[in-house]
Amino acid sequence: MTYQPITSNPAPAQSSDVIRITEQDARSTHVDDLLRRNASLRGERGIARDRGRKWYLQNWFVFMIAGTLAAITAWAILNPYFDEFFYITGAVNSIEAFPARPLHFVEEGKQMVLPTDQFVQAKIGSHIVAFTRKTRWRDSNGKYADFDPQQLKEGQTLGVYVNYIDTPEGERSVAEFVNPDPRRLVPDAPLSDKFRLKFIASLLIFPMIAAFIGLFIGAADGIMCRLPRRIFLAGAVGLVFGFVGGFLSGILAEVIYAPLTRLAMHQSGTVGFGLQTAGRGLAWAMAGMAMGLGQGIALRSKRLLLYGFLGGLIGGLLGGMLFDPIDLLILGTDKPSSAISRWVGFAVIGATVGLMIGIVELLARDAWLQMTQGPLVGKEFLVFKDVMRLGSSPKSEIYLFNDPAVAAQHAVIRATGGIYDIENTCTESPVCVNGRPIQRARLRNGDRITLGRTAFLFQRQGAE
Repeated sequence: MTYQPITSNPAPAQSSDVIRITEQDARSTHVDDLLRRNASLRGERGIARDRGRKWYLQNWFVFMIAGTLAAITAWAILNPYFDEFFYITGAVNSIEAFPARPLHFVEEGKQMVLPTDQFVQAKIGSHIVAFTRKTRWRDSNGKYADFDPQQLKEGQTLGVYVNYIDTPEGERSVAEFVNPDPRRLVPDAPLSDKFRLKFIASLLIFPMIAAFIGLFIGAADGIMCRLPRRIFLAGAVGLVFGFVGGFLSGILAEVIYAPLTRLAMHQSGTVGFGLQTAGRGLAWAMAGMAMGLGQGIALRSKRLLLYGFLGGLIGGLLGGMLFDPIDLLILGTDKPSSAISRWVGFAVIGATVGLMIGIVELLARDAWLQMTQGPLVGKEFLVFKDVMRLGSSPKSEIYLFNDPAVAAQHAVIRATGGIYDIENTCTESPVCVNGRPIQRARLRNGDRITLGRTAFLFQRQGAE
C-alpha cells in the first residue's frame, strides 16, 4: 500500500469566482468614475465640484469681454460726429463789449433771452461767439478759471468749445471753454453742418451700441466653439434685433430720460445727481433688453432667450447707472469734453451687459456639460434645448472638433421634465457613461460621459 504525504497547508482550490485586480485596473479612471457615481447616489456633496473649471472659458467672462469690445467699436464709429461742445479755432476779428441786441435762442424747448449786459460778443473766424459769465478760460497751468472780458484781444488765435444755437439773426454760439494757445486747429466750417451730424449720431447711439453688443455676444460662443454657422447666424440675428430693439427702446428711453434730466437740472446736490443717474440707468435698461437676444432667437432656445433678456436688462440698468458717477465723480465736471468718460462709460455698459447675461445664465441654468478632456478643457456647455446633439458635425449643438474618433452625429441628450437621458446614435463607436458603454442611460449629477477621446462631466444645478 502506498501512502501519500499529508501536508499541513494544502493549496486552495482554484475558483472561477475569484476577482483579480491589477495595478493598472486600480489606477484607471473607471475606478474614479465608479467612486464618484456611488458617492453621488449616496447624496454626498462636493462630488461634482468644478475642479477643472477655467474662469476664462466661462460665458460670463467671454460675454463681458465681447460686450466691452462691442461698445468700444460702436462708439469709435460714432465718436467723430458726437461732441458735447463744438470745437472751433480762428483769429479774433472783432469784439463787441456791448452788443446791440440781446441773444434770443431756444434751449430744451424753452425760449431764452441773454441780456446785452451779460455777454461779450466776438467774431472768431467766421463764427459769432458770445462769451458769458459761465465761460471758462484755460490758464497757463492747464486749469480752467473764470472768464475776464479783458482777456479777449483782436488778432489773437483762440480754440473755443461752443454750444451751437439757432437764433432769428442766424447762426450763433455760446463759448463754454476757451484755450488761448490752441495746438489743434480745425477748418472753418458752418456749425449747422456739425449740428446735423451730431443729431444723427445721437439718434444712433442706442441702436449702434445695442446692435454691436448683440453681434459680438451672439457670435462669441460660436467663435470659441469654432462654429462658423453659429457665428454668422447668431451674430447677424443679434445685430439686427439689437439695432431694431435699440432704436425702439431708444425712443422709449428718451421718454423716460428727458423729463428726469429736466427735473434733475432744477435740483441741486445729491438729489439732482441721483435723478440724472436713475434716468440714465432706466434708459439703458430699455436698450439692454434687446442686446442679448441674438443667441436665443438664432438657436431657437427659450432658455437662452430669457437669459439674454434678463441679463441685458440688468446689465443695461447697472451700466447706465455707473455712467454718470464715472463722468462726474471720477473725471470731474470742469472739462471741455466728455470724450474720455464716454469711452469708459460705454465700455462699462458693454462689459456689464455681457457680464450679467453670463451671470443670469450661470445662476438660472438647469444642467450642463463640463469638458474634462478635449480641445476646450474646462469649458461648460449649457443644455439649452430639449434635444441636444453631440458630434463632429458643425450642425450639432455641441460640436466636438479635432477628435477623429467622434462621429458626425454621435449622441443625443434628451431633457424631459427635469430628467436627462443620453442615447448613442453611432453604430461604429461607443458612448461611455462612467466608463461603461451604453445604448441609452439616465444621467445623474457627476456622471462622466466619454465619446472618442472627448470626455464631459454632467452636472445639474442644486445637485452638488
